[in-house]
Amino acid sequence: MARILVTGASGFVGSRLVRLLGREHEVWAIARRPWAGGGSRIHVLTQDLAAQNWAVTLPERIDAVIHLAQSPHFREFPERAEDIYGVAVGTTMRLLAWAARVGARHFILGSTGGLYGSSEVAVRESDPLPEMRNQLGFYFATKRASELLVTQYAGEINTVILRLFFVYGSGQAPHMLMPRLVGNIREGRPVYLQGEEGMRLNPIHVDDAVAAIARCLDLGESRVFNIAGPEVVTLRDAALRIGLEIGREPVFTIDATSGPNHLVADIRRMSSALGAPAIGLAAGIAELCRTPS
Repeated sequence: MARILVTGASGFVGSRLVRLLGREHEVWAIARRPWAGGGSRIHVLTQDLAAQNWAVTLPERIDAVIHLAQSPHFREFPERAEDIYGVAVGTTMRLLAWAARVGARHFILGSTGGLYGSSEVAVRESDPLPEMRNQLGFYFATKRASELLVTQYAGEINTVILRLFFVYGSGQAPHMLMPRLVGNIREGRPVYLQGEEGMRLNPIHVDDAVAAIARCLDLGESRVFNIAGPEVVTLRDAALRIGLEIGREPVFTIDATSGPNHLVADIRRMSSALGAPAIGLAAGIAELCRTPS
């Protein structure tokens, strides 16, 4: 039984991961606000990771750290820049130093596929990462900075960087892409497309993402992985599939003045080392659409 610390434990991905790991391991789960994590092996620590001084006491020994937390204000630059930086970069550095000091074997970082920017072809882990100055540019910069910090510890700990692509599933915040599509179609609001079909993407169901994260604990070397789904779909096709599932015809508004920003991940490395994602879009969308509106 391993001793594992997870940040972002009350979040969409983190809460499911904590429950999964808590079946076999002892888990310290850090959440920003009080959270009923459940399970006799789960120790909940309440801490705002953006704070300069932490009130919680970390355990004296740990085997693995899984850092999934992100600032809830990640879209609010420059107003909440310090919060965004504190969670993404400051916390990463603090946990890396602590993990190395107490003898951790694994450090797993949740990053984002958004670092690649748009691409006409499936992006690979070895592809260069562009500099971006868009709405989420500062958030992406902090994620990239945290990745660079993690790579510096690859000789001390088995480090894993996970670039997540459009994770979805029931219980996700309504402003995220897939539940936002469901909400728009249910309420008759338009789905906006760049071009006739919209962007191409391969979203991953949260249960597949969580399974991949857990399998990182079995790796014996430092790696970087794209974490994405098994099927490529256009935004139009995703909306049509949702419409069929809930019995509502989507309404589309097309922007013909700009091309779509495609973002499809090459998942061959993930599939080989962590297992191929098993939940297809049909099953994933059906599960998502069962969520009460």
